[in-house]
Amino acid sequence: MPVINILLSVISWLILTICFIIYFPIHFIIFLLTAPFDKKRRIVHYNTSLLCVVVLTLVPILRVKVLGRENMDRSKAHVVVMNHQSLLDILFVFTLFYPAKMMAKKALAAVPVVGWTLFLNDHIFIDRANRKSQIDALRRMDQLLLDGDSLMVYPEGTRTMDGNIAEFKKGAFRSAVSTGTSVLPVVIDGAFNALPRKTMVVKGCHTITMSVLPEIPVEKGSATADLALKCHDIMSAELRRLQQR
Repeated sequence: MPVINILLSVISWLILTICFIIYFPIHFIIFLLTAPFDKKRRIVHYNTSLLCVVVLTLVPILRVKVLGRENMDRSKAHVVVMNHQSLLDILFVFTLFYPAKMMAKKALAAVPVVGWTLFLNDHIFIDRANRKSQIDALRRMDQLLLDGDSLMVYPEGTRTMDGNIAEFKKGAFRSAVSTGTSVLPVVIDGAFNALPRKTMVVKGCHTITMSVLPEIPVEKGSATADLALKCHDIMSAELRRLQQR
């Protein structure tokens, strides 16, 4: 592996870590000042989004390009579903400036600064080994949608092994169907090539593309499996289109 790749990766991870550590006290103060009136944590979310944009601007080896911003309607709730390509996907998705509560592994809550930041944003932590935790998370997902909040979910459940979109789990789609909430598909491309599983070294410079597709209307009580399959087909087709450009 070229030494330059290792060096640039180390610099990039240091920039990311230092920025989050330095900014967290400011983030916490903003949380304290806005929590009494900003129950949905929108201000905190946009503040986190701004931090992520600054970090990615400073990192020398990654650039993010967003297509289809016009498809984001922040005036209503959506179940936002995105394919999961890399460890940095959470950082990338914040650059959409689209307020949504994410499903995150409970283990992330214990990660200094990163876990704390997710907690301040009021994201949903789930213990996949605990049945009660899963049920509680599903109930909260439904309630958030009914309250007008959007959800952000990686329906594959884990990072891709080969860059393609794996089979979708049904949880997010069950919430969409039970509440009649439209699904907003987001396809990410380039993150797998930049940072695949089992490595922390980014090979070269990469442009990460996120394509926001038109929302998919959902009829309350419709078939969950059909909705999951429809979203999977649409997103897989878009990923192939992005890869062939």
